[in-house]
Amino acid sequence: MKYISISILFIIICSCNEKVKESNTTETKEVVVKEKKTKVFITKDQTIEITYDTRKENNVEEPEETMKIKENQHANLKSLSYSEISNLDSITDTNSIAINEKCALSIIPSSRWIKVEQERMGEDGWMTIVEDNTDALDYGRQSLIKNDIKFIKELSREKRYVRFMNEDKIISIIDLQKMEDAWGIILFNGNDTPDLWNGFEIEEDMKFVYKK
Repeated sequence: MKYISISILFIIICSCNEKVKESNTTETKEVVVKEKKTKVFITKDQTIEITYDTRKENNVEEPEETMKIKENQHANLKSLSYSEISNLDSITDTNSIAINEKCALSIIPSSRWIKVEQERMGEDGWMTIVEDNTDALDYGRQSLIKNDIKFIKELSREKRYVRFMNEDKIISIIDLQKMEDAWGIILFNGNDTPDLWNGFEIEEDMKFVYKK
């Protein structure tokens, strides 16, 4: 009788241990969907899902095609940084123009550059270039004015430098002698580095620069 009682007690203890193990067991499943991985933790009382990006986990960057699309999204814009100016101390009020408001400025090439290109292209070829650029500038001017952006016609080349300012802070400085072939519209929102626009569609670039 003693042995029977011990056997029954042993069976009960084993059964309880199995239930405890079962209740503490967590089942983990992994579900991979495209570039996302979801880990599912199933416990006795709840189910927890954690989703994360496998590209970050595996140090995988965005596809090259996507990067190129981002780079070319505003292909008509060229950022005008003053990194090429080696001696900032040489820039004074006498040899520079200050722009300290949100605006747009049309710019045409230097007379020297125009003379060289006229001779190289011939009259017919040159006139085609002039007509195309004139149409583009006129279209851009009308679009800017329609969106209440101040338009300054034909930036003067009498002074070498143009300082783009926000109150007393210099945002950017451009050297017109290094931009002899510049032909387009300079877009400046009053806070960020200005951009030179040249193209036939300005709406998206205008929204990008002026945030409107």
